[in-house]
Amino acid sequence: MQEIYDIDRSELKALIRGYGGVDSYTTTQAATIMELIFKMAAGMGLDPLKRADFFEASKRIFNIQLIDMGDYAHGKYVFVPNHVTEFDGLLFGTIIPNMLVVAKSDWGSNPHLNEFINRLFTIVCLIRKDNASGISVLRKCIDHLKASADSAVTVFVQQTIADIDMTTPEDVASGVHYIAKKADAAIIPVYSEQVSPEYPTRIVFGAPIICDNKEDFGAAWLKAEYRLRDSISDPAARVPVLCEKHQKPISLRDF
Repeated sequence: MQEIYDIDRSELKALIRGYGGVDSYTTTQAATIMELIFKMAAGMGLDPLKRADFFEASKRIFNIQLIDMGDYAHGKYVFVPNHVTEFDGLLFGTIIPNMLVVAKSDWGSNPHLNEFINRLFTIVCLIRKDNASGISVLRKCIDHLKASADSAVTVFVQQTIADIDMTTPEDVASGVHYIAKKADAAIIPVYSEQVSPEYPTRIVFGAPIICDNKEDFGAAWLKAEYRLRDSISDPAARVPVLCEKHQKPISLRDF
């Protein structure tokens, strides 16, 4: 197991406790967290305005261990991680160069938060259950991948924060199948433990998902996620701690 970095996390832990955990922030709270991470990164001698330095700081703060991560800086990829924390977009947005992250609409409506995000990676905001927004996001993802030989998109296909054990194939957004096909990109499943300043966080990358029909994608994604989670051992993957809203089955939620 990776050794925990000797970093003063007391202020960050206090903020997270005050906000009720890592899985449900307002955009104002998220901006406050970003300010603190920038401050902590600078204290490590890193430049938080540089994508690679910001991710290095995040690795140290949350003691992240990357498992079976390939050279994704070259080629076209659609990352489809599970979603268990408000930090997920920040981590995957900065994990490699030229990343576009599909985010909930709230993330695009806070100028203060966007001051940080826009320096590090690109986001495109999705209005849930809005067909026009969904089509626009699909096009922007495809355009991003086609614009460069080396590019990537992150889509949280559960469409909300949720444990994979509370996710059904019908909950999984199959639009990534269309994105990957149109842009000739590989779909990479990723399983991440819930990031925490209290424990090590293991992030496991899987082999590309091969799925002929988009109707089968939800089941294929969940199968890949279960396999990746089960590969985490010594100790086994932590069960995510979620607020009441995020414990409900996705189909029963009012987003």
